[in-house]
Amino acid sequence: MTRAALPERTALLQSVVVALAISLVAVVGGLLVGSRIIVFDGVYGIIGLSLTWLALRASRAVEAGPSERYPFGREALTPFAIVLQGVAMLGTLLIAALDAIVLILDGGSDVAPLSVVLYGAFSAVASTIFAAHLLRRAGDSELVRVEGLQWRAGAVRNAVMVAGAVVAVLIASTQASGLVRYLDPMLVLIAVAMLAPLPVRFLRSGIYELLEGAPSAAVQQQVMAAVDAVRDRHGLGDPYLRMSKLGRKLYLQIDIVVEPGTWTVDGQDVVRRELLDALAPLGYELWASIDLTTDQSLAD
Repeated sequence: MTRAALPERTALLQSVVVALAISLVAVVGGLLVGSRIIVFDGVYGIIGLSLTWLALRASRAVEAGPSERYPFGREALTPFAIVLQGVAMLGTLLIAALDAIVLILDGGSDVAPLSVVLYGAFSAVASTIFAAHLLRRAGDSELVRVEGLQWRAGAVRNAVMVAGAVVAVLIASTQASGLVRYLDPMLVLIAVAMLAPLPVRFLRSGIYELLEGAPSAAVQQQVMAAVDAVRDRHGLGDPYLRMSKLGRKLYLQIDIVVEPGTWTVDGQDVVRRELLDALAPLGYELWASIDLTTDQSLAD
């Protein structure tokens, strides 16, 4: 087990424990007071809990490294787990939205707004604290970062829940008190609208990595700076550079055309070693192919 893997798995296990506790409170409490928004929050948390377990399994599989069956490792499990999270979250939101619409068409339901305020405030504070904890621990772990973003989204969702319930408490004694019956489904629809961009982002980023897309602009700039420094030091020409990122792996293909008879294998090894040393601070597992060639067609 590497130093980087232990914090990732510890953070994910902590998320499982905290999510289970809050979700059970939400489901049981929501059923007791008859609140769909509280039950929805708990069910959403339980689904997130199962996805965190999936992310934890993916982390363990990736950390196992290459094997005879998977000679290049299983880094693709990281973006694959993120894609599954996005799909499951979107499905949950769709079901919740349809249920809320049906309830509105049926005339709403009686729910005590104060119970929504109390639960929403408790969950918002707990989610905010835990989201900050996870995002501090994330480092270069995309799984922990995604987990932290989900907790932060949950905190915002709970804050909106509290705001809506407070408004309902204020209008309960007015002539518009009949609107309180629609509080619960309306809060569900607001929560769905707020959460929808998050699974879409997960799907986009996960699929992008599975398709071997280029790393972020910041990583590309760091790679180019390291390559240019080594190239200038040895008087080499412009490189033909390709790169992609998959989980913690950074794949690089660097080809530089040189004049025939100017470089030995030992000299090429010096360039390769300097480049690898310069790229090491990026924190990724590097799979780099660095070639000096006299044949232009091999670099194109």
